Amino acid sequence: MNKHKKRWLIFGIIMVLLVGGITVRYMTVKQSQANAANEERRAQEKAALWLVQNYSGVKELKVGKLDRPNAVGGGSYAMDITVNNKRELRIGEDTRDEFYKDGPMILVSFDNYEQILGIQKNYDKSRTLKNVKIEYK
Repeated sequence: MNKHKKRWLIFGIIMVLLVGGITVRYMTVKQSQANAANEERRAQEKAALWLVQNYSGVKELKVGKLDRPNAVGGGSYAMDITVNNKRELRIGEDTRDEFYKDGPMILVSFDNYEQILGIQKNYDKSRTLKNVKIEYK
């Protein structure tokens, strides 16, 4: 094999490896983004269901984006939810495991929030999201 053919062969192998590596990286990033979107929707639905099951009178929810703790542990696994088109409550937990195991809780509210939002603390596990108008942001 002459020198010219060897160069083209080496160049071809390098190009195949390069294109393959870029393709694998692209697919990994896309899968990671899909997983993050699925986790966000799952967390939003869990928080909405928790609110509906723990409070009667919930008719409409606007569920915000999921906030995750940063790399050094600051923040919480939470989101803002506007209830009955009135005001926001902050729903979440300190960690992801607590959020899914124990369920979320109200992290930030305001005085007389039940009266203002038209809801009342009343746990009923049989309530579902079926009769609640929900908008996921």
